[in-house]
Amino acid sequence: MTKGELVVFIPACNEERTIGSVVLLAKKYGSVFVIDDGSADRTAQVARDAGAKVIARAENGGYGAALKSALAAARKMDASAFVFMDADGQHDADEIPVVAAPVLGGKADVCQGSRFLGKFVSAPAGRREGVAFINKLTSAHSGKKEIDSQCGFRAISRKAAGSIVLESDGYPASAEFVSSAQHAGLRVVEVPVHVKYFSERNSPFAQGAGLVDYVAGEVIRKNPLALFAGVGAVLLALSALLGVFVVDTFYSRHELATGSAFLTVFFGIAGMVMVLIGLNLYTLKKVLEAREKA
Repeated sequence: MTKGELVVFIPACNEERTIGSVVLLAKKYGSVFVIDDGSADRTAQVARDAGAKVIARAENGGYGAALKSALAAARKMDASAFVFMDADGQHDADEIPVVAAPVLGGKADVCQGSRFLGKFVSAPAGRREGVAFINKLTSAHSGKKEIDSQCGFRAISRKAAGSIVLESDGYPASAEFVSSAQHAGLRVVEVPVHVKYFSERNSPFAQGAGLVDYVAGEVIRKNPLALFAGVGAVLLALSALLGVFVVDTFYSRHELATGSAFLTVFFGIAGMVMVLIGLNLYTLKKVLEAREKA
């Protein structure tokens, strides 16, 4: 590999039908490495026949695991930029120069392809809305500018390859990829890309559920007080409102609203428990952080 070369990484699992054409189109712009994530079909062989080098994973670990393998390989390469794209043909390989340009030009460390700056092609019903919701959720979690983090078409610099750290092995790693770059202080920009959807091989609902689970886990890990205390505060507020209703009913009608009274006590106890859990987890987090610094 010559210095300054562009490298294209293509995570793939059981994509023998499309990987050959994707590699043939992508290799016009640089060296192509296919991350074969434990495929049970001929994905690896078809990729090699098309001219790609294959980084084989013995077992299927998930999209995030494949990205980790790609990042590990990138850290050992002397290339100017690394492009990531999907193996199913939904990304236009002729847009590789567009995605790589901000990185190659020194204007960004990460260039994220955006389907919202471009346009969906034959997007399945509800897909666009679902992606938009996931992007908003990811943005709320990171506290950064909303980016189409679910798009797998992106380019990064050598600096970014050494700075981005992924924990998730599954699909949420796509959002974590951008979030990690933002938290590392890397320069992140977007460019419009066009995406084709041929079939719903990967359920957007399953992907969305996985991302919600990831974001919830991150919130609990990084800021448990905000989550548990927030939920506790809502429950306590509901308890207070129901309590007012119970008292008003008792004095105005001389009746005890038994159901509402039960809910008042239940929400009150649940709210206090949630707040206490948040405080305990927050204290534990601070103690562990202090020990790590000591």
